[in-house]
Formats: sequence, C-alpha cells, structure tokens
Amino acid sequence: MKKTAPTSHPISGLFSLLLFGLFVLFLLIMLLFSAQIYQRSIKKADSETDLGTISSYITTKFRQHDVQDGIFTDELNDIPALCFRDTINNRDYITYLYLDDGSLKELFTASGSSAQANAGTVIASLSDFQIEEKGNGFYYIFLQSTVGNTSEFFLHSSAD
Repeated sequence: MKKTAPTSHPISGLFSLLLFGLFVLFLLIMLLFSAQIYQRSIKKADSETDLGTISSYITTKFRQHDVQDGIFTDELNDIPALCFRDTINNRDYITYLYLDDGSLKELFTASGSSAQANAGTVIASLSDFQIEEKGNGFYYIFLQSTVGNTSEFFLHSSAD
C-alpha cells in the first residue's frame, strides 16, 4: 500500500501569509505609537529636569552668599534681579540673576558700574522668573519653563 503525501491547499499558504502580514502591521503601529509616547515623556522629563537644575543653581548661589548684606533684590535696566554681593581685594562686586528675552541670565560686575542687561551670560531658557523679598530673610522664587512647567520655593538667609 502506497502512502499518499498530504496535499496542501493554496488557501492555507495565503492565510499564513496574510496572518504574518497582519502581525507585521500591528507591530509597526505599536512601534509608531510607542515612539510618540517616548518622545513626549522625554520632553516632559527634560523640562522638569531643567527646572530642577535651575532651582539647584539658584539655591547654591544663595547659600554661597549667605552672609550679612550678601543677598538682596534690585533692578538691572528696570528688570528685577536677585543680587549677590562679593568682596574681592576690598572691592565690592555684584552678581545679578535676572530674566531677559526669555533667558535666565547672570551678570558679574563691579558694584556701582553701569552694567547692561544684555551683557549677561545665559544660564537657561525660562518664560518667567520672579523674585520677591518677603522679610525676615525669606525670598520667594518663582520659575516657569518655556513649556509651562512651574517651580516655586522659598529660600531663607540665616545672615539676616
């Protein structure tokens, strides 16, 4: 008795190919959506990290200058600024932190000099930076990133 080999029908091959194609299509769609979600997550995380970095930078500057008359608020070309005083070789210098043209800037200059706001070094991009001296050594700081995330905190000078 002769055994006959099972014959495959052309539709079964077509079905397998169609099933494989459907699998590849769903895989590509999933990759596309995953990439978009990943990009949004990274963008948000970067923005939040930027605010954290800026907050740490301001806090560090604040702590470095936490001496009598070392921290105060002032204006630079009618722009509110957080100011830090340094005395080097018996001469006073002021470091200004301020918002100018969408950038947090820092300017180190001799006290009493006619400094210009556009001469500062860009520290970070921000859409808002507010400083308010609350009294008793407390300073209120408000930051807003270019994508709208905000951070607000108080710093206290123990020298006052």
